[in-house]
Amino acid sequence: MSDSFLQLVENSRVVARDHIDGQKRKLEEQYFTPARIAALMSEMFTFDLLESYEVLDPCCGVGNLAAALYERCIREREDSSYSLVERDAYLYECARRNFEQVEKVHLYCLDFFEMLDRDRVFDRIIINPPYSKISADSSIRKKCLSFLGYSDSNLYTSFLACCLKLLSAKGEVVAIIPRSFCNGPMFKGFRNFLFDGYFIHQIHLFESRKIFSDSGVTQEVLIIKISRVQVDTVLVRHEKSNGEISNVLTSLDRIVFAADAQKFIHIPLAHGDDELLLKIGQFRNNLSSLGLRASTGKVVDFRSEDVLRKRKSKHTVELIYQDNLSLFSGVSFSIKDFRLRFIKRCPASEKNLVPRANYILVRRISFKESALRIVAAPLLSHELPSDYLGVENHLNYIWGEKCELRDDLCLGLYGYISTLTVDRFIRRFSGHTQINAADLESLPMPDSQQLEKFGSSVRGLPYDAISLQAERYFFDS
Repeated sequence: MSDSFLQLVENSRVVARDHIDGQKRKLEEQYFTPARIAALMSEMFTFDLLESYEVLDPCCGVGNLAAALYERCIREREDSSYSLVERDAYLYECARRNFEQVEKVHLYCLDFFEMLDRDRVFDRIIINPPYSKISADSSIRKKCLSFLGYSDSNLYTSFLACCLKLLSAKGEVVAIIPRSFCNGPMFKGFRNFLFDGYFIHQIHLFESRKIFSDSGVTQEVLIIKISRVQVDTVLVRHEKSNGEISNVLTSLDRIVFAADAQKFIHIPLAHGDDELLLKIGQFRNNLSSLGLRASTGKVVDFRSEDVLRKRKSKHTVELIYQDNLSLFSGVSFSIKDFRLRFIKRCPASEKNLVPRANYILVRRISFKESALRIVAAPLLSHELPSDYLGVENHLNYIWGEKCELRDDLCLGLYGYISTLTVDRFIRRFSGHTQINAADLESLPMPDSQQLEKFGSSVRGLPYDAISLQAERYFFDS
C-alpha cells in the first residue's frame, strides 16, 4: 500500500459525509473523524508490547481510524490483524472498497452489540462512537446490562464500556468522545465501571469545539487512552486553537479524588490547575464520610398548589425559595410578593417537609457570571420560625443524615464551600448552570474537627468575612 492510504480513505470520508443525509447524521449522532485527528489517535498507542496485535474498530464508518492505525503499523514494521464493524450498509461498502487490498482485515456488516457474545479479546481498540441517547427499553440497554452488569442511557459510554471489557491484559483503547462523562449523575455508572479495573493513561484536550465542524456540529470532545495496565500518573495534553500543545503529567489521585463517591474526573486545563487540584485534593473526606448529606428540595410549587398558601396561619409552615437567600446575606423569611410562601402542614405535604434542625441551603441555579457559583447560607435551628420547613425544588440543602449538623460544623462547612478556591474548583468542571446535590457530595471536605474548630472561631462574624477567613484558614496556611 502507498503512503497516501490514509488520504485516500480521508477522501472517501468526505464523499460519505456529503452523501449521507444531514438529518440521518443528526439522528445517529455519528460524526466521521478527520484524518488529522485519526492520525493523532493512532500515535497514542504503545508499540513495544507485542510482535502482532488484534485491532478492533467497532463502528468504523469508511475506515479512517483503522487506516491511520494501519499506516502507523507499516511505519513501525508491525504485523496486525484488523476487525472492522459497521452496521450501515453504505458505509460498510465504502470501508470494504478502501481495504480490499489490505491483508488480515475482516469486515462485519452488523451492529457491534450483536457480537458481544463472541469469545474474543483485542489488543488495540480505536473508536469514535455515536453519541445518541438509548431508550430504557431498547435491546442495546438489555445487551449491555447482560454483558457489563450495568447499562447506560448514552450510546457513546455504552460503546466504550463494552470495548473496555473486550481488552486483552495489556490492551489499549483510544477513543474520541464528548467530555460530558467526566461529571454529573447520568454517567456515574460508567465512571464506576471505568475505575473498577481500568486506568486512564492519557487525555488529549482541545481548546476548539470545531473538531467535527465539517459535519456541521460543534462539540466539546477529548481523546482518552485507557488500559487494564495500572498507572499512577496521567499524561494530559492541551491543544490550543493555534495548534500549540502543552503537556502536564499529573497524579491520578488529583484527577479522581479518593473521597469522591461520584468519581468525578478533574482534568488540569490551564496554568495553576495543578496547584488548585493539590489544594482541594489534600482533603480526604466528603459529606457522606462526615455523616452528612446533600438533598434537593422536595416541594415542586406548581405540583403543590392545593397546599400552598399566601399567608401564615397556625396550620402552615414557611416555604423557602431560591430568592430567600442571597450571597453573604443569609436566609430571609420576610419577603412579601406574589409567591405562595407558606405550605399547609397536612398528610399530603408532610413527606415533603424537613424538621427543625441546622441546614446549609444552596441555590441550584448557578450562573457563570455570579461572584461565587455556590450561593449558600447557613440556617440554624433557632432561626426557624416553625417546627418544620418546606424547601422548594430549586434549592439544595445539606443536613445531618448520620450525625447532627452542629452549629460550629454548620458554620465551618458553610465557610469552606463559600471560599474562592472551592469556587474555582467548581467552575473547572461544572459547565452547566446548576449546582446539583451530586456536585456537593463530590466535593473533597476537611474533617469534622477542622470544620468545627473554624466554625467556633467565626461565630458572630458577617457571612462575607466568614468566607474570607475560611480561604485563609483552609487554603493559605
